[in-house]
Amino acid sequence: MATYTDLYQVDAFTETPFNGNPAGVVLDAGQITPDIRQKIARELNCSETAFVTQTGQTTFRFRYYTPETEVDLCGHATIATLHTLHEQSGLTGEILVNTNVGDLPMRIEADGTAWMRQAAPQYRDIDETTKSRILDSLGLTKDELDANLPFGLAFTGLWDIMLPLPTRQSVHALQPNFDALAKVSKQLGAASVHIYAFDPVDQQSTLHTRDFSPAVGVNEDPHTGTANGALGALLVHHGVLKPGQFIFEQGWSIGRPGHILVEVTPDMQVFVGGRAVTTITGRLRLS
Repeated sequence: MATYTDLYQVDAFTETPFNGNPAGVVLDAGQITPDIRQKIARELNCSETAFVTQTGQTTFRFRYYTPETEVDLCGHATIATLHTLHEQSGLTGEILVNTNVGDLPMRIEADGTAWMRQAAPQYRDIDETTKSRILDSLGLTKDELDANLPFGLAFTGLWDIMLPLPTRQSVHALQPNFDALAKVSKQLGAASVHIYAFDPVDQQSTLHTRDFSPAVGVNEDPHTGTANGALGALLVHHGVLKPGQFIFEQGWSIGRPGHILVEVTPDMQVFVGGRAVTTITGRLRLS
């Protein structure tokens, strides 16, 4: 006899279907093996699919898979999952989620806005030779960077390469060599190269971003919660921004615009938040 579980596809960081970043969500995943999880993620072909196990009244375990591999943390899939828990069971308030980077406090507000606390931020410099390789893989020269902003590695659950450009037009013009970008990203232990510019489309936004993640099998990720949280931490760390709440926009380059809420507290706690909308609900056949 076939066995089934419920499956959802959710667009995160938007309230408009087919914008934001789609993620798969499987809520009752405790008996699904890692091999089958990987096959499900490949079948859905979202940049990430989250698999959820409830371990207590307000405690959960989240695991994340791209079509190619498991990753330790994923911001947009977390927001999609919190939205689904709220929508399907009315869950609100504070919860604790076990991830591969540790136990992370999360919160669902009454209106469905979801917040995840990220791992404690860390930073690493990139040597000049490696910077040149990154620039070459993006078709850029050093002179095209915004030299007043940090170009380095930041971590709030995953390591990401942060690269500043002066305008969103220069961000949109990029045509990366994805093989080369994947190679240098893997050598640095980075999940993505995250491009940013203080040149947003929307007046309420702080900056405009774009994310390339070929190292984990996703050439361009529409919205990247972990990377934007790490970027917020990096900019506060360098004094570019003061601690506070920000709106980072992403997704315009591939026709899926959306907004990511980022909060960095004075003691450098990092939170990423947003809204989401369910686009597909179905039954997943497991056997």
